[in-house]
This record gives sequence, structure tokens and C-alpha cells, in this order.
Amino acid sequence: MAKTVVLDVDGTLMDTNYLHTEAWARAFEDVGHRVPRVELHRQIGKGSELLIREFVDDDETVEKIQELHSAYFADFQEHGHPLPGAKELISSLVEGGHAVWFVTSAKDEELEHHMQALEAEGKIHGVVNSSAVENAKPAPDIFEEALKRADASPDETVAVGDAIWDVESAKGAGIQTVAVLSGGAFDEEDLKEAGATEVHKDCAALLEAGFPG
Repeated sequence: MAKTVVLDVDGTLMDTNYLHTEAWARAFEDVGHRVPRVELHRQIGKGSELLIREFVDDDETVEKIQELHSAYFADFQEHGHPLPGAKELISSLVEGGHAVWFVTSAKDEELEHHMQALEAEGKIHGVVNSSAVENAKPAPDIFEEALKRADASPDETVAVGDAIWDVESAKGAGIQTVAVLSGGAFDEEDLKEAGATEVHKDCAALLEAGFPG
């Protein structure tokens, strides 16, 4: 039985993937690089620089796109809400004696909004965001850092994420991952092929299935 549960945030707990997609689309458009939203959506969950460099590689343009995305998302952020079962899942895990950690590419100001919306303040054990590690998802660094901070072993830990980048990142750290479809970019086959052991509709379905067992 897992003692530590590591949760992704965007697309897993918070309905923000489509907001990020729109913010990225506008940011790319502003610098003259129009990218189809479907392509951007499938990159959500990666570190922002890795996402941008899938389409643009000029350092100055990369930096400008990051700034523009942050500005657009700041305007959209209020429309991001907890996904079905997200708050209940966190409460259930905490009440069950599990150490709950968030791992996320969200910036500090985004995370503050998410924590309030999820009513997670004072409940979870901690947060590791991509600024704390050298390499963002899909590299395993962020999950390895979570294990280190939680003083947890991979075989006593389970992760939950919505993107193949979450699954690949956790797998690289030796952590089993259960996936949800609520991020919208990947289907069950994609997620299982990446290494997810189970796939559920959303956090509500995960909770109903008796997660983490």
C-alpha cells in the first residue's frame, strides 16, 4: 500500500489545460509563430521551455513567448476550477494517513490560486515545482526531488497524472503511475503505452475505484 501519493496539478486536479493551450496559442501568435492548438495541447505538462522549443528555438523568442504566456494565463487563471473529485481525493488521502505531495510545472503565482481553489492549504505535505529542479518533465527530476523531500521510497509511492509526460517522468524515478483522462490530450492507450498501470476518467472515478488501494 502506498504511503506517499504524488499528484500532478494541471489537468489532473485543476481544469486548466485548455486555458494553458489558449495562452500558449496567443503567445506564439504574437511573435509570428502560429501553432495549431491541438499540437500545443499535447505538449501541456512539459516544462515551458521544452514545450516552446518543440516549435521555436531562438533564445530571445523563447523568452518572449514565456513572458507572453504568463501574461495571458494570468488573465485566464480565474476560469480554472477543480476537476470532478479533486478536492475530495485530496481530503480522502489525507484522512487515510497518506503523505500527499504536488508536483507541477505551475509558477508560484499560479500555484497560489490552485492551492486556494483546491482547499489544499494545511492539508498536503508539500509542493515541488519545476523551478526547484534542473530538468522539467518528462525528465524524472521533479519526482526524484519529491521522493527526497518526502523521505519516501519509490515502491511505497504512487503518482497520479493526466499526460504521458507525467507518466514518463514518474516512471523514470521508479514510481508507479495511475492516470486520469481529465487533461483531454491523451487517451487510455496513449497513457498505458507510456507506462500507466491504470487509467480512470477523473479524480472522482479514481476515488470511486478505491484509490490508492
